[in-house]
Amino acid sequence: MTDRPGRATHTRPDPGHGGLLLGALSRPDARALCALARPVRYSAGHTFFTEGAEGRTVLIIDSGRVEISVSLADGRRRILAQLGPGSAVGEMAALDGRPRRANATAAVDVTGRLLDRGRLLQFLESRPQAARAVIEALCARLRLTSEAATDRATLEAAPRLARCLARLFADWGKPVDGGAIRLDAGFSQSDLGDMCGVARETVNRHLRRWEAEGILRRDGATFVLLDPDGLDSLAYPAG
Repeated sequence: MTDRPGRATHTRPDPGHGGLLLGALSRPDARALCALARPVRYSAGHTFFTEGAEGRTVLIIDSGRVEISVSLADGRRRILAQLGPGSAVGEMAALDGRPRRANATAAVDVTGRLLDRGRLLQFLESRPQAARAVIEALCARLRLTSEAATDRATLEAAPRLARCLARLFADWGKPVDGGAIRLDAGFSQSDLGDMCGVARETVNRHLRRWEAEGILRRDGATFVLLDPDGLDSLAYPAG
């Protein structure tokens, strides 16, 4: 897919050196930080961080997928992110000591390492360059969050959904024959709607149209992207 102005570049996290926290550090620093954490395992559906709870730990994901969401006033949820191996979960609250701003739930079975806030702060205090790198990474995340909020406020449903799918294919897709990209992570139409703020019925209508146009194909819970440039044009329409 071609780059467009303002478009964020998304890549799959490297399990040993990826995500906001680990990705900001040098490899020796990332290994040293991980050595301070204890191994944990969570079953699918387990919610280990909740909105309003005290932020005392950071989860570093080794395997699986973690869904980050918030509860809306009308009782619905909004999915903010889907995080995978190498990503850290809950670092914002652990860094500033304020309550959690979102829920973190294991979308599938998850293994990882749990790091206490005190150890994280001591680590960053002892390594100023690592602390600066983390600050820069946090600023980059805030910019992406601002862009996502602007998308919700200014874009119609179709480009919002197309951008959401483009990010998922970039983060979780696997190349297959003929230049197609296969997405096996099991995102439902309800998940897609919650991620981009679009009703499930609207998601279904656009997906059926894009299937008819040959842009993608659905095989049950699996999506196959057949025309990356076509999806890119939907996500970033000219003009």
